[in-house]
Amino acid sequence: MAERAQQSVPETPDTASEEVAQAQEEKTGGNRSLLGRLLLVFLTLGPTAAGAWLAYFYYPHLAKAAEQFSGTNDDKKEEEQPIEYGQFMELQGFIINPAGTGGTRYLMINLGLESAEGSVLEELKEKEIVVRDTVLKLLSQRTVEELADISLRAQLKQELREAVNGILKKGKIDRVYFTQYVLQ
Repeated sequence: MAERAQQSVPETPDTASEEVAQAQEEKTGGNRSLLGRLLLVFLTLGPTAAGAWLAYFYYPHLAKAAEQFSGTNDDKKEEEQPIEYGQFMELQGFIINPAGTGGTRYLMINLGLESAEGSVLEELKEKEIVVRDTVLKLLSQRTVEELADISLRAQLKQELREAVNGILKKGKIDRVYFTQYVLQ
C-alpha cells in the first residue's frame, strides 16, 4: 500500500528534472553534454530563465568570442607600439591630367614625404626636380576612375614611395602622405 501511495504522488518539476538528469548521467557515464544541460535547465526553469542561465553560465566564453569578432581585443592594444614619426618634407603644387581625359580633367595634389633620416630629406631637396617629374609621370598614367577610387589610394602611395626611393641613394622614404587631393 505504501508503494501505491508513493506511485500516485504527482511528479513535480524538481523530481522530473532529477529523473532527466539521472537518465542523462546513465547515458553519458556521468558526463553531461551541453545538450543535456540545456534540456535539463529548459525543463526545470522554462525558456526565459533557461536563456538567462545560459548567458550567465557561458558569459566568459561569449565575451571572449565577442572580443575576437569585434576586433577590440585588449591584448592586442597592449602589444601595439605608438607610431614613431620621422622628419617631413612637403612637395606642393602638382597638377596632373589623368590618362584618357584629353586635358578636360585634372588632379591637384600635395605630397608629404617622411623619413627617419635627415640626410634623405636633404637629398630630396637636391633632387626635387627629378622627384617631381617621376611623380607626374606615375600619376598621369592613371585614369580618372583609378584616381577617384579611394580603395586604391594605399596602393598609389606605395607606388609613389617605391618610385621616389628608386631615385634616392642615401636612404629611403618611409611613408608618403597626400596632404591635398583634388580631382576635378
